[in-house]
Amino acid sequence: MIKAITSILFAAAMVLCPPVCADQAEEEELARQEAFRAGMQDIVESLNGGSTDRFIAAIDQQDFVERIFGLRLIDQRVKKSFRESMENQFDGMVASTFADSKDNMKATLLGVESRGNRGRAVVRFDLPDFQFSYHEYELLLDDGNNLVVVDWTDFLRGERFTDGVGMSLIMASPSKPAIRKLLDYQNVKEADLFQFTELMKAARDRQAKRYIEIINGLDERLARQRVVVLTSVQLMKQVRSRRMLRTALTYMAKYHPQDPLFSLMLLDFYFPTRQYEEAFQALQRLYDRLDVDDAAMEARLSAASLVMGKGEDADTHAEQAINLEPGLELGWWSALRARAALADYPRSIEALSELANRFGHKLDREALGSDPGLKGLLASDEFDSWLAASQ
Repeated sequence: MIKAITSILFAAAMVLCPPVCADQAEEEELARQEAFRAGMQDIVESLNGGSTDRFIAAIDQQDFVERIFGLRLIDQRVKKSFRESMENQFDGMVASTFADSKDNMKATLLGVESRGNRGRAVVRFDLPDFQFSYHEYELLLDDGNNLVVVDWTDFLRGERFTDGVGMSLIMASPSKPAIRKLLDYQNVKEADLFQFTELMKAARDRQAKRYIEIINGLDERLARQRVVVLTSVQLMKQVRSRRMLRTALTYMAKYHPQDPLFSLMLLDFYFPTRQYEEAFQALQRLYDRLDVDDAAMEARLSAASLVMGKGEDADTHAEQAINLEPGLELGWWSALRARAALADYPRSIEALSELANRFGHKLDREALGSDPGLKGLLASDEFDSWLAASQ
């Protein structure tokens, strides 16, 4: 759960100031907290209304571009061209962060925390087929208590937005010093550095076949580099090669299984390969990193628990999901399957009723028969009675 603001600031204020001063400091802090919450809620409502304008307006464009450049060794001509293009392309570049939501964006503000003029927010984005993405926003209040979006981490891409753009600028014209700086070890051989540079060029140009040829010949110290592992997964997603994506995810799972930034991507490897314990742990690592209550995460933890044969755990997570967000459909599907696995048919019928009445599903034997976990429920008297009453 998002942590509450500590009382340290106010304790200090009490020591250094008379009560009136301390009260004023507390009121100002509460006002800042409300400004963070209201500002983020306004942005989320705007996104759900189909507009990114409010979000883009909250970004200081000049500061954002400087964050993209950072300490990266980007070719000066690339920098100049990028600055010039931002006049017309900044909005489109920023809006691209929501591309995974397609045309029907549904964002949910999961939590906001702040201290002073610095803040943090977590937003969930619902994707097709009961998939979800998460953004963690770094926030700031300006002198007028207006919300500023400084940067954000996109957990479906495994990186901060400015890092991704900065990396693309390095790839546009990769120099030896810039490429060398991306590696976490010294004394890189010239031959390895050349291969790494060619690998980045192939990724830049989306030449998947060339990329695979190069990466297959890399020294393991290079192959396990975080930038290589992440670039591999992102490239295979871009070219939509399911087979090569699975190979890239295999290396991500091999070299960086503990990184919560990679958790969402690794689910696409763990679940299809029936590594359910690994999937559960990846979800838990991400949940711990987000540090918020989230119904979707609870529902997915329920599903992972169920396939591991942990029915009671699955039921607990499903209950938490529907308590947190009764309007989340996946929570009720998780509740249905967990309750059916425990042969708790009265509560299973409750979940069926919610899915039918709230979400408009026609749930007869034909619709549910393909799920082997519901076999006992479909043969029960409770289901017969419910089906007869619902017709």
